Amino acid sequence: MTGRSLLLAALLAAFATPSLSQEKSVAQKYLDGEAKLSTPFNYNGPAITLRYSTFLGKAGATPELYEKLWKRLKDDTNGKITIQPFWSNSIADAQTGGFESVASGLVDIGTCYTQLNPGGFDLHFGVQLPTMLVNSSAGTMVFNEVYAQYLRETYEKRNVYMARVGLTPPQQLYSKDPIRTFDDMKGKRAWSVGKVANMAVASLGLSPTSLKISDLYPGFQSGVIDVAPMHDAGAPLFRLTDIAKYRTRVDLWTNPNEHCINKRRWDQFPAEVKDYLYHWFQVWTQVESQLYYDFQAERARDAMQKQGIQFVEFSEPDQNKVKAAYDNLIKTWVEEQEAAGRPGRAFVDAMLAARTKYDAMTLDQRMDAVLQKPVPGMISTYTKR
Repeated sequence: MTGRSLLLAALLAAFATPSLSQEKSVAQKYLDGEAKLSTPFNYNGPAITLRYSTFLGKAGATPELYEKLWKRLKDDTNGKITIQPFWSNSIADAQTGGFESVASGLVDIGTCYTQLNPGGFDLHFGVQLPTMLVNSSAGTMVFNEVYAQYLRETYEKRNVYMARVGLTPPQQLYSKDPIRTFDDMKGKRAWSVGKVANMAVASLGLSPTSLKISDLYPGFQSGVIDVAPMHDAGAPLFRLTDIAKYRTRVDLWTNPNEHCINKRRWDQFPAEVKDYLYHWFQVWTQVESQLYYDFQAERARDAMQKQGIQFVEFSEPDQNKVKAAYDNLIKTWVEEQEAAGRPGRAFVDAMLAARTKYDAMTLDQRMDAVLQKPVPGMISTYTKR
């Protein structure tokens, strides 16, 4: 069996069979139908199918989890709401064309990533600042709060509504050659997309190199890039573990993976459907954060080490150099936002305050909180009855 086969087998086994020594999480209980949203589903009209477009292929831990979530939605709405997926850009370009395919009505929901479509977005990328949101489960809750207060108006100018966002853990450095010191990063070409990601990469002495995510694997394989920054759960998904021999921890940027919904379709939904879907979208996010981004990342790290990928931790002096680089990056970003008339300082302070609140909660407490009450204000035209 190849290294990749061993890695995938270990990940699938961990995903499918929680340890018997661990009590089932609230997120898993929801997935198994043992926990429910507080919002009742009182709709008795015609069945609703939502066409969903993504660049992801059907194989892998994320699609497997999504299909379980969609089954839960279908079962809990007595078959009234179903998701029809279109994988691998099969109906539209779900990367740089994500906004257009949803706004036009070609699909109802899609991956509308600001990092792949940065035009018109500025303050939004503050969520990517290193050290800001380093935990996916808490980070998504922080994101929802600051989005409703600071980011919604700009996002909705793209003629879509935000449905949900999955926030990755920080990106680590995957490389073929070892990166053992701060100076080892200097000049190496590293994949990054978007201004803050580019700034973060450059702050470490790496050379930012932009590629579409579909070109990441061949670019890494062929040497177009020397380093592939990726969060740990995503490394096997994008097959970087086929190539990388080293993983160096630097806790780079996080990625907000936004999903948007067509405005006209949403506005035409009956109130009962809006109430349920608005809440369910945030449940989808928290389940993904816990069972994929956080849970799978831990399993992926174990599997990668068994595969033979070497994990590198910087010495304390080099860790201090990384921290100093990030502190300077955050200061520079805030100053740039303020100079442009945007509330950079207030935005960062709001993230830090919300992070303190949510970091103090356990995973189950976060999941319970989301099941009980969604964060309001994610869609400008929606007010729960």
